[in-house]
Amino acid sequence: MQPSEIIQLRQQLGWSLAEFGKHFGVTAQAVLKWERGTAQPNDFALATMIQLQERLQQAERNKQKQQFINGLRRALLTGGVIALLTYLFNKEV
Repeated sequence: MQPSEIIQLRQQLGWSLAEFGKHFGVTAQAVLKWERGTAQPNDFALATMIQLQERLQQAERNKQKQQFINGLRRALLTGGVIALLTYLFNKEV
């Protein structure tokens, strides 16, 4: 995933650097390094970002982007990373 794609994903989700990093277990500074291309996300973060990107694109095609983002936020608020992964891999868009 290119740095510009990470920026775009974070902005589409409406998350700050800190919020985005929190969901991947890293600091805002680490996310900034990903976005600048001076560091690479770990395999888990990268795979999750790719899945998020694909699901957002699918939701956008189905005109359900905001509904998907709201569901994603609810999953994260109630169950953290495990809920995020469950939502991403089991939820139809």
